[in-house]
Amino acid sequence: MAVQDTTHSPSIRPLYRREYEALAQQGFFADEDVELLDGRIVVVAGEGSDHAAVTRRLTRILIEAIPADQGEVGVGNPLGLSDLSEPQPDFMVIEPRSGYRAAHPTTATLVIEVAHASRRTDLGLKAVLYAAAGIPDYWVVDLTRDEIVVHGQPAGTSFASVTRHRDGVVRPLHHPGVAVDVRDLLR
Repeated sequence: MAVQDTTHSPSIRPLYRREYEALAQQGFFADEDVELLDGRIVVVAGEGSDHAAVTRRLTRILIEAIPADQGEVGVGNPLGLSDLSEPQPDFMVIEPRSGYRAAHPTTATLVIEVAHASRRTDLGLKAVLYAAAGIPDYWVVDLTRDEIVVHGQPAGTSFASVTRHRDGVVRPLHHPGVAVDVRDLLR
């Protein structure tokens, strides 16, 4: 039985990214799939075969369409958004350079999350974090609704533009050579 102290509410402090990374390097999360979101360690939702299939298709599309001198495609890699957040988006496109050896990239021109079990977090908290970090193009491939939700024009902690696509071709803002046929991707 948990004991509750109703007379005093304890202070809870966030975990900072530098602390999270130090714990990870020491092996504290070796057997766990976690990410740091807004100062909290969040267990990454397990995804099924539909998530894996869409991830494979998007990997091919992005890598084939983005020349190396125009961007590097990260798949499931950490993105150091702030002192309190280091998500591991399904995809990110970062500026082409080799200067990330000492630290994770802190921005991206495109971030894509493939969502099923993670839908609530991807459309909620992560959208807030990506907007606050100024990510110009954030997509959520929503497998529960068979659509791509495109977020653009970050303004504070939200996006001024949010559009939903169930068919047609979607193109990233900074990578017009990428053409994602929504129905083909979600088949």
